[in-house]
Amino acid sequence: MKGSKSITNRSLILRQLTPFKLKNPAKCEDSFFMQEGLEKLKKSSSGKTDPSKLYLGNAGTAVRFLTSYATTLNKEVIIKGSKRMHERPIKPLIKALNTLGADISCSKTGCPPIHIQPKIPKGGKVQLPGDISSQYITSLLLISPLLKKGLTIELQGEVCSIPYIEMTIALLKKIGIKVDTNSAFSRLRVKPNQKIKRIKSGSLFIEGDASSASYLGAYAALKPDRPVTIENIPTSSIQGDLAFKKHLKKMGCHVTHKNSTIQIQGPSKPLKALGIVDMNKTPDLVMTFAILAAFAEGKTRITNIANLKIKESNRIQALETELKKLGTKVKSGKDFIEISGPTQIKPTRIRKTKIKTYNDHRIAMAFGVLKKTILPHLRIENPAVVRKSYPEFWSDLNKLNRNK
Repeated sequence: MKGSKSITNRSLILRQLTPFKLKNPAKCEDSFFMQEGLEKLKKSSSGKTDPSKLYLGNAGTAVRFLTSYATTLNKEVIIKGSKRMHERPIKPLIKALNTLGADISCSKTGCPPIHIQPKIPKGGKVQLPGDISSQYITSLLLISPLLKKGLTIELQGEVCSIPYIEMTIALLKKIGIKVDTNSAFSRLRVKPNQKIKRIKSGSLFIEGDASSASYLGAYAALKPDRPVTIENIPTSSIQGDLAFKKHLKKMGCHVTHKNSTIQIQGPSKPLKALGIVDMNKTPDLVMTFAILAAFAEGKTRITNIANLKIKESNRIQALETELKKLGTKVKSGKDFIEISGPTQIKPTRIRKTKIKTYNDHRIAMAFGVLKKTILPHLRIENPAVVRKSYPEFWSDLNKLNRNK
C-alpha cells in the first residue's frame, strides 16, 4: 500500500523545518499540489514585487497547510483552488493567523482565494471551532515551532477528527517538538523556543494509507472468495482510520494484523449491519461503510458527521442521492445517514444507472468497489478522480479480480 496522503502532506511541511528524506511517500494529486506549492514558494524571493501565486486544485490539506506556512516566509502570496475549493470554508484559520500576527484575508464568503501579505506571525493564544475541520488545527501546529511566542489553541465545541490532530502531534514529536494537551482535548499548547531536532536515521517511512486500505477491505467483505492482503501499515499506526478493521470484524469479516500486514476475508454469511456508529473521529471511513451497509442485513446509522458537508462534496447528500439510485432505503439529516439493507438489486435498473461522483475521490472509490465486486454493470462518472488520493485504485482492484 502506497504511503498515507495525510502523513505525507504533513511531513512535506515539517521537512521545511528540518531536512529528512521521505520513504514510501504518497504519489497522488493532493501530494503533488503540496510539493508544487512548496517549490514555487521556495523559488520566489521575499523582495520581489509580484506575489507568488499558487493554484492548489481541490486539495484541502495543501490549501490549509500552505496557508499557514506561507505566512512565515515574509512574502506576498495568493492561494487559489478549484471551484469547489472556493466553496470550502477557511475563515476560522484566517482569523486565527491574524490573531497570531499575520496579515491575511480571504473572500467575503469566508472561503479561498487567500491573500497573504509579508508579515510574519509571532504566535500566542487563539480560539478555533473544533467541529469544522481538524485541518485548521494541524495547519497551525505545523508552524508552531517557528512562532517566537509559541502557540496555544483553545478549541470550542466538540472536536472532530481527533485522530488526525494526534497524527500531527506524533509527527511533531519526531522532530523534537512537544504538544501539551488537556484531557478534554480542548486546549493544545506548544511552548516557545523548543529545539527542532533532526530525525536520527535521516529519513521517515510513510505508512501505507489506511483510508485507502478501507476500500480494499470493502472489496474483501463483498467477495469472500477473494481474501485481501494489505502491506505497509504497522500495528502501531498513527492513523485513526485503522478503525476500518474493527468495523469489518463487526460486519462478520475475518481480520488479522501482524507486524505491518493486514489480511481480510469476507464472511460466508451475509454481512451484518453496524447498528448505530459514531464516525466523528474517522469521517473518511463513512463512504466505505455506507456502501457496505447497503448490502448488510439490518439498519446502519452513521452519526456525528456534520463536517462531511464541507468536504470535496456534500458527502451526506451525495451518498443518499446515489444509493437511492440502486434502490437502497436511505434517510439523512444534518449530521447522520441511515441505511437499511440489504438492497434488492434489479439487473435492468443497474444497466441504466450511472453514479455521479461530484468530482469526489471517495464517492468514486466507495461505489467503485461495487462495480468491481457485485455490480459489474454499474457505471461510474469521472473514474479518474481517484487520482486525488489513490491513483492505483482501479488497477489494484483489477489485480484482485485476476488473482485467485
